[in-house]
Amino acid sequence: MQNMNTRPTAMPKTLVVLLAVLAFAVSAAAQPNFKIKGVKLPSGTKNGTTVKLLNYHTWDSVGSATVRRGKFVIEGHTDTVFMGWLTDSRHFHSPVVVEPGMSVKLNARANSLSGSPLNAQLNRHTRGFDYYVDLRWSSVDIKAYVKEGGWLYRLAKKTIARCCDSIRRYNEAIGWQVYHDNADNVVGAWVMSHYFDILLGGDYYSDTVSPLRHKVDSLYAVASPVVRNFRRNRNYYEQSRRQMDVAKGNRFIDFSAIDRATNDTVLLSQLIDGHVAVVDFWASWCGPCRHEITHYLKPLHEKYADQGLVIVGVGVFDGTEQFDQAISQLEIPYPQIIDTTYRTVANLYGVSAIPEVFVIDRNGNMLGSFRGEELVEVVEKTLGVKKD
Repeated sequence: MQNMNTRPTAMPKTLVVLLAVLAFAVSAAAQPNFKIKGVKLPSGTKNGTTVKLLNYHTWDSVGSATVRRGKFVIEGHTDTVFMGWLTDSRHFHSPVVVEPGMSVKLNARANSLSGSPLNAQLNRHTRGFDYYVDLRWSSVDIKAYVKEGGWLYRLAKKTIARCCDSIRRYNEAIGWQVYHDNADNVVGAWVMSHYFDILLGGDYYSDTVSPLRHKVDSLYAVASPVVRNFRRNRNYYEQSRRQMDVAKGNRFIDFSAIDRATNDTVLLSQLIDGHVAVVDFWASWCGPCRHEITHYLKPLHEKYADQGLVIVGVGVFDGTEQFDQAISQLEIPYPQIIDTTYRTVANLYGVSAIPEVFVIDRNGNMLGSFRGEELVEVVEKTLGVKKD
């Protein structure tokens, strides 16, 4: 039994100091060390709206705030520098460099950042790049572009191509300067991702020796680890490699998927062997995909199915129930298969946007990716259809 008159042993002074230091460290780690203030929000971003800050590399949420009086403030703690993504999920989306000790202001309407050196560098690129993107879309007949077919669509594609050339010129001038000034940080990685986007923005399935594709390869090879490991850059590089695998002249890549008529697993080769084939990557929610099916793929099937043409629809980025419902609604008469892993098959063919419609000849060689009237012309030429 303890003697109640005995005084408790005093805690060693060194232990007291260590505990105090630990408590201070824990308290400091919990304190916010970055602040982002958003002002001049788009008119659609109402009071009460939640604005999220995501880590662009992982898409994890690292902070949020509620819009009050047309403004928001997000505070948090980070020990590293990373690219963030600010969004209200509808009306605005803005990149922001998040770093310890920063306090920045975002003018959401102008997509302008101020308050830290790295964000000032990001702003140099974003403001110039956005100008050229706006120029690109303001010169496009949107109705013709959405229609996704006919000569108007081709005209819109040519206009977009010219605007893409303007953006390339911007990157070669201002963009490259920003990149070289930030080649070892996330701003340089972000600038490079936009350049890769423009380089790979055309139809590169049709050319295995595209100088632009080789440019992506060469730039990626000599880039810093920060640039190479940036999510978008790595994805673009891998997409480029996969597109090259199924570019014009290469043999098609076989894969398995679920046949919607039988619910059995089938190989693409089983469906197209020895035929001229059209392979359409699509999804139920994709409006342009539905347009392509209704106005081009179904008529092609009706006209040339008895002349050696096989069309196969491949469901990607979609759920089985929704996909089956769309097949029924559109009354699609040709085989439909779905990748139930959501995107494995799409990745295999380097597909990042849909519809993506490939033509394969009777020998199993890729002829490229086509849409609308151009698709019809390629199919008829490959089938050997004689024109009157």
